[in-house]
Amino acid sequence: MSDAEAAGEPAGPVARILKNAGALLSGKAAAGILSLAYLAIAARSLGPAAMGALVLAHAYAEVVAGLARFQSWQAVIRFGAPMLKTGDEARFKDLLRYTIRLDIISAVASVVVALAAAPFAARAFGWSDDIRGLITVYCFATPFLIAATPTGVLRLYDRFKILGWQLTLMPAIRFVGAIVLWATGAGLGAFLIVWIASVFVYGGSLWFLGWRELQKKKLTPNLTGAAAQPADKEWLPFMIKTNLSSSIDLMHNHVPLLIVGGVLGSGAAGLFKLAFNLANVLAQPVNMFNQATYPELSRIEAENGVRDMMKTAFRSIAMAVLIALPVIGLFFLLRRPLAVGVGGEAFAAAAPLIALMAFAQVFKITALGLESAVLARGRAGWALGAQASGAAAHLAFLAVMLTAVGVIAAPLAIMTGWAVLSAVLLAALLKA
Repeated sequence: MSDAEAAGEPAGPVARILKNAGALLSGKAAAGILSLAYLAIAARSLGPAAMGALVLAHAYAEVVAGLARFQSWQAVIRFGAPMLKTGDEARFKDLLRYTIRLDIISAVASVVVALAAAPFAARAFGWSDDIRGLITVYCFATPFLIAATPTGVLRLYDRFKILGWQLTLMPAIRFVGAIVLWATGAGLGAFLIVWIASVFVYGGSLWFLGWRELQKKKLTPNLTGAAAQPADKEWLPFMIKTNLSSSIDLMHNHVPLLIVGGVLGSGAAGLFKLAFNLANVLAQPVNMFNQATYPELSRIEAENGVRDMMKTAFRSIAMAVLIALPVIGLFFLLRRPLAVGVGGEAFAAAAPLIALMAFAQVFKITALGLESAVLARGRAGWALGAQASGAAAHLAFLAVMLTAVGVIAAPLAIMTGWAVLSAVLLAALLKA
């Protein structure tokens, strides 16, 4: 039951989506400000090249974790919502037991892959010998980027406000640490230590909050004993498809940064990351919109059918785009002051990247809203195909244009990928 329902408050589906997105955004707005602040401090303390090395290290950990992670939070919502609606708590515990075990397997796999690939990444990105040891430590932080099941639990129970403020932990730690490091004149190695610590706190707190919620509901699963019933045959295929889909989705986030760093160097990666993080002021509300949309659309699909779910999805996308457009215009007009104000004159070249990354959010809003609707229909295979099509378009654009026009190709490639993804998802949603 949602918080609104528990309080006896009438609310339509779009209103609940916006309410839940707003709850997430209340915390994420603070996180966005903190992220810009610590990025500005790091940029002015380290310069484009060293900051590029810092963000490449984190992107490396994110990509490895993303490849290893099963999107078990989506399975918790997709299969758990009907179980809770019918009161089948025993089966819900079986589902949680299954997804948590997959999270543990993913965590172990992520460390193994990260350690094995670290020497190759060090050569590709030009990491110096004095920070390679810290990169190895970063590899052990990847499991704390794989807290999927507790995320699903908190979203399923509409604990969006808790999720929103939990998301401030990582940027808050980095902000405080960056201030101390800037004041003491510390270098790249010290910044890496703070970044690593923030990942451990972020993941650990999410598991704590999710498990506490299950204890309150008396729904903690037995992780070592036998399940009440065998795993449903739909669970694993759904999670494999969503895992592949999310792995492909990395093409729109951390992989472009790694490609830019590997091809053009850490200085170009630093410029692109500055633009990317500034665009996250827009992207975070978009992400919150998506995270709030999927659980609501799943409920509508289960209770009212496909037609109502699709109607809600299109209305939600249209409202989100209209809300975002004025802010996108401001980013375009203020692109150079933003670049210089955050990073200093050394980052003035990031101005056109900021404008393009802001405009890309229109494509992202559309794609994420459509993906939530497609997944709510249970068409994870179609979502995977759409992600593959978008990623192929993205990579093709980068392959042709990155060396030809430089780092400006990165945001253009992101827009191309999101546009192709949206087109395929729309076809999948409308298919009878």
